[in-house]
Amino acid sequence: MDENFQARLRRLGVTKGARNLKPAPPKPPPVERPLPPTDFYEEGFDPPQPIDTLIPGIHRQETAEGACYILDKVYPLAYRHGQDTLRDLLDLSPADTAVFTNDPRLASLDFRDFLFLDTETTGLAGAGTLAFMVGAAFFETGPSGDVFVVRQYFLRDHGDEPAMLLLLDELLAAKAGLITFNGRSFDVPLLDNRYLMNRMPTDLRQKPHIDLLPPSRRLWRQRLESCALGSLEQSLLGLRRTQDDVPGWLIPTLYTNYLRSGDARELRRVFYHNQIDMVSMVTLTGRVVRQFAQASAADHPIDLYSLGRWQAALGQPDAAEQTLRWALAGDLSLDLYHRTLYELGGLLKKNGRRAEAVPCWQQIAATTYDDVSAHVELAMHYEWQEVDVATAVRWTEQALALCQSWSPARAQLVQPELEHRLARLQAKLSPP
Repeated sequence: MDENFQARLRRLGVTKGARNLKPAPPKPPPVERPLPPTDFYEEGFDPPQPIDTLIPGIHRQETAEGACYILDKVYPLAYRHGQDTLRDLLDLSPADTAVFTNDPRLASLDFRDFLFLDTETTGLAGAGTLAFMVGAAFFETGPSGDVFVVRQYFLRDHGDEPAMLLLLDELLAAKAGLITFNGRSFDVPLLDNRYLMNRMPTDLRQKPHIDLLPPSRRLWRQRLESCALGSLEQSLLGLRRTQDDVPGWLIPTLYTNYLRSGDARELRRVFYHNQIDMVSMVTLTGRVVRQFAQASAADHPIDLYSLGRWQAALGQPDAAEQTLRWALAGDLSLDLYHRTLYELGGLLKKNGRRAEAVPCWQQIAATTYDDVSAHVELAMHYEWQEVDVATAVRWTEQALALCQSWSPARAQLVQPELEHRLARLQAKLSPP
């Protein structure tokens, strides 16, 4: 770029990047738009109802950046949400999540140090998407003891966003970490972008963060049809929402309708939806942590299989072996029984315990009709580890016999390799 041109840009105050820009000038206070008097409407027409009169406890909070609505709902720790109480989580430690979050800072924290965060937005993506409601829940010690507070920030219109972000930042400053459901991919980047667009600093991305969606998929995808939060509530947490709820995909439309009409009646369902999301994250966090801290108490042997695979991938061979053995002791389908045996056998083999893996492969070979992988493992083990070529020949012959019941196309995928192996082994038995 021409040096003279660069100098002209500097004189005009042009800088590189957005974070060093001067703060935006203060916005004028929003103009109140009172609803027309009831006699304005035709007879029989139901006039719009403002949010202040519909939701008990909601109030406007003034800030230096304007005002936004806030609603607090307080739950006692004994509150039962599905099969669990809110107090159950406080008996556990965030340290048990450090193994899969890979964040050692969690080891020194308590769940009272976290903010549960969830947003309701005007859309799914894009620069123009904003959170018109932010749910921020936390444990708090009140005059009568510990409670759980669900605080919801709500925008009566887009102009209230700076006030909401300022209030949220004050609450974030009092908490050390975040707990979300898909927040790492959606809620946190969205809010971070809104802080940037409003030229307001935030350390949102730097806080220790437990995102519940990835571990939920790891732990329960094998057993449950869906790992969406609403599905986990029904199939895992023992919770069914009331008719006050609203589908998540409909929420942006309801907010758009509110902005156009000023009628807040349908928004009551959005407040309910967000509140339940927040409370469900508490009990779901407890389920995730207990799977690691108390694996033997898992709800189902399929969950133990999933946990064992994950522990093996995380480099915890001892824990993975014990978890997989617990899974094998449960009531598994034949297919999952084989997969668990394969997982355990592979784990033992990887850790130099091939002889201990042999019973796993033998059980698979004795109960399968459509797979010869275990036969091949046994043939290799007896050929190279036990140096028992005759036994290796026998397992290879059994694998070839099993192929005879398959379709020609499928058998052709493994038969040539087995025949080659058998010829080589037989040559070892009958040297020239």
